[in-house]
Amino acid sequence: MSQKSSTATAVKEKIEDAGLGMDLITFEVMRNAFVAACYEASTTIERIAYHPVIGMGRDRSNAILTPDARLVAHGHTDAAAHYASFEPSVQELLKDISRESMKPGDTFLFSDPYRTGSHVNDTRMIRPIFFRGQIVAFACTVIHWADMGGPLPGTFNPEATSCYAEGIRIPPIRLFKENKLDEELFSLIAINIRGSIERRADLQAQFEASSLIDRRVVELCERYGVETLFQAYEEQFNYTERMMLAELAALPDGTWQFEDFGDQDVMSPGKPPIRVHCVMTKKGTKLTFDWTDSDKQPRASWGGTRATLIGGTYLGFMICFPSLFPLNHGIVRNLEIISKRGTCVDVDFPAPTTGYCSGAFDKIEAVTIACLGGPLGKVQPWRVYPAAVSLTNLCMGGFNPRTKKEFVQYTYAVGGENARTFKDGKSLIFMRFCNARTIPQELEERWFPVVYTAYEARVDSCGHGMRRGGFALVRELEVQTDVTMTIHGDREKFGPFGLSGGLNGGGSMLIVNKGTDREFNAGMYATGVELKKGDKIYYSSSGGGGFGNPLDREPELVLEDVKDEWLSVAAARDFYGVVIDEVDAEACDFRIDEKATASLRANMRKTGFAEGTAPYQLHPLGKHILPGWVPTEEEVKPHITISRPAGW
Repeated sequence: MSQKSSTATAVKEKIEDAGLGMDLITFEVMRNAFVAACYEASTTIERIAYHPVIGMGRDRSNAILTPDARLVAHGHTDAAAHYASFEPSVQELLKDISRESMKPGDTFLFSDPYRTGSHVNDTRMIRPIFFRGQIVAFACTVIHWADMGGPLPGTFNPEATSCYAEGIRIPPIRLFKENKLDEELFSLIAINIRGSIERRADLQAQFEASSLIDRRVVELCERYGVETLFQAYEEQFNYTERMMLAELAALPDGTWQFEDFGDQDVMSPGKPPIRVHCVMTKKGTKLTFDWTDSDKQPRASWGGTRATLIGGTYLGFMICFPSLFPLNHGIVRNLEIISKRGTCVDVDFPAPTTGYCSGAFDKIEAVTIACLGGPLGKVQPWRVYPAAVSLTNLCMGGFNPRTKKEFVQYTYAVGGENARTFKDGKSLIFMRFCNARTIPQELEERWFPVVYTAYEARVDSCGHGMRRGGFALVRELEVQTDVTMTIHGDREKFGPFGLSGGLNGGGSMLIVNKGTDREFNAGMYATGVELKKGDKIYYSSSGGGGFGNPLDREPELVLEDVKDEWLSVAAARDFYGVVIDEVDAEACDFRIDEKATASLRANMRKTGFAEGTAPYQLHPLGKHILPGWVPTEEEVKPHITISRPAGW
């Protein structure tokens, strides 16, 4: 043992009443070093990766795991949809490849939704980290490859009825040996995917990120010793566990349930909706999520594997308990998640899974948050959230006449976030996945044969409420060459739900050649649509769910939204009961008719809003989630400042 590690060992001591078995300073240094290494690896990927969805969109993540595959840390700006895939990925790797056969410089590639969760596009690179001949950790990097083969550019296939129509799955393979790429193995992958030269650049970014984490962990071993490293793992798990159990102990016991729906199973007769249902039980410090009453697995690509179910539940939990960030095994080992194989949240092989975030994962997350709103609303109502924008995946492929190369464009929807109990929702951005950034239209125009003709908020698209949801983002693209287009999304028919009397958000939409005699609504499951040069795509995200009765919103705030062109005068009247006179729109001269407003609101309170799960309706379950009180923004500020770490 080095002098430095001997010194570190010598200063270990029991911290009274803190439960730590090592000195507090070393613990904090190690705990933050783990996260910093992952964050540094993520920024490395951003700099090196080729495809814009990785570099600018941040569809990437990095993690450190123990030698027995327990999650230690991930980065502050990593993709929340990847969190739960780290542990099963390394656990499944170790089932196929023994630790004894691993050597320094080995790095494995792995992408199999049935074993790792998510979908085939999310490729994982796993690297054992050695120190003096011993595996002391694993690095796991995840990025979304823009294409993994299959019949459609981008691999998303809403009409797939098995995984064999969704690109190639990759079992754990030793792709790098002694830090050198196995060209023969990679050629087998490359010949089956589009843009293999680009994907090789993305692969190199993953390798550099995993190598960086390797170096950072080795540096910690050299400075503090392996014994201290291993102890820091355990202390971090125990510390997070204590924080989590303290949070749960402060909540009332009980049972809560909620459900949400996917728009349709497009490959089943009648295209029925898909129900996701959870019963959450809280007793003492034990929290159980039971998903067994969810619908059977759909024929089309919408459902998720059990690893996906676990991931959606973890994300919903972390959104409600941000002070526990980042996720690690101390949380994982304390959440009980029950499911039934063959349901939409725990599909059986060979069910299709590319829908992932737009399908089952999104609904699992939203339902988890709604269930937690029951106990949280009684003691910490600022942690009660309606549903937010659903991810939708727009993919186009073809030949780019400017670059003289084939291309695959992947653009996801961003837009209306949920209202809060104390504040309106954010518009035009995507917060729940923590990492995701809107890819600048200028960058997409540079990389792909498209020109943006509109990039703006969609008027009236929010979930109306005392605190309204955020507004959806509309992008209109004109294609500059013939392309094959696929949209794999959701939330067109079932808007993001509102709570406590707030209305559901506006739905997603994709319309081709809007406003012309060639207009058609492609919906959220259009598969392999052939577009011609000059065609326009009107692509909008969904709005965020609202909180509280819209008739309780201050008329002055409604007026401001009208002046800012978020709301129309008609929506102000129809949803908020605020009558606004348009004196001079050009001069932004709008005025509230107070007498007419008072009369209209009185009549609307008698009739109420239409109940249902469609956009702009009053959700029949959401209306019953009522917090103990409605906090003010000033009351909430101290809690938000303290509990929300960087990147959230």
